[in-house]
Amino acid sequence: MPFLASFLTVSVALIAAIVPTFQLPGSTPADKPPFPAPPGYVLPWIGGEIQAVTQGEETSVTHNGLAAYAFDFDLNYGIVVAARAGKVVMVRQDSTAGGCSGAYSGAANYVVIDHGDGTSALYLHLAPAAVFVKPGQFIDQGQAIAVSGETGLTCSDDMKGPGRHLHFQVERTEDGRHYFTQSLPIAFDDISKNDGVPQEGQSYVSGNFGRGKPQKIKLTPHHDPRPFNPVATPADPSLLEGDHDATPVPADTPTPDLGPAVDGASTPEETSTSRPTHTPTPRPTHTPTPTVEAAPSDTPAPAPSDTPVPASTPVPTDTPPSPTATPTPTPMPPTATDTPSPPPDTPTPTPTA
Repeated sequence: MPFLASFLTVSVALIAAIVPTFQLPGSTPADKPPFPAPPGYVLPWIGGEIQAVTQGEETSVTHNGLAAYAFDFDLNYGIVVAARAGKVVMVRQDSTAGGCSGAYSGAANYVVIDHGDGTSALYLHLAPAAVFVKPGQFIDQGQAIAVSGETGLTCSDDMKGPGRHLHFQVERTEDGRHYFTQSLPIAFDDISKNDGVPQEGQSYVSGNFGRGKPQKIKLTPHHDPRPFNPVATPADPSLLEGDHDATPVPADTPTPDLGPAVDGASTPEETSTSRPTHTPTPRPTHTPTPTVEAAPSDTPAPAPSDTPVPASTPVPTDTPPSPTATPTPTPMPPTATDTPSPPPDTPTPTPTA
């Protein structure tokens, strides 16, 4: 029996050394994600974390036209992970400019991942120098790719300043020159309600734990294609989400955008949003303030203070100057406050005489 046990041990060791590690059906080696990527999207942040949807599909703000089927998630400089596996084809991370103005539409940092089936995913408004991947790299679902930020056209809730968030959309894969193309309707497997479509104002828990990690949230695959029928129109056409004519690595764009971001990031915000509000406010406030407040303040102040003082003491003493004060009202009409003063002075010398 001891001989048989030792023989079995040696046999198992030999077999393990000769036979390569086998893969379970449907699995792939860990060093290279599948391409084309298998269908199915999960939310693009770390599994188990909760984030809110700040802007949904088909809005009059910025999610219309090419961005009709985009989603804005409230990631405040959070880790962005791949919603689906694919190949990185475009990266930008050199911009530091951002704000709520169309002037920043071409200043966003981004990552574009090609899924290999005619669609790609765009991760937009990333933080400067915060991209972990490079073009040509194969990415697995759930793999960290960047940090969210506020570069490009990013508007806060009050539409006055930049707002930190992640803009995510699945779009058509085109000729490789445009990072921002027509978005397509999708659904997420880790959202059980509303057929997997995120709703604005709602918060969701991500089930994107990554390959090789235990799945802690039940996934509900949504394989039924949604109809493509964008109808929303922009309320402000100047707020164009993304520079649709930009090349993957625009060379001249960052230079002019760095100035407004550093010197006055609020300048374009006030130009497009605050100027109609702030311009009328100071004009009616400052113009009447010196006219209305100065006139009534000067009128009662000298009238009550000067009337009791000369009426009580200097009346008998200043009798000779009183005729001199009578011609004084002639140059005083522009003041309009000393006009009532002479009438009380006129009857004062009368009883004295």
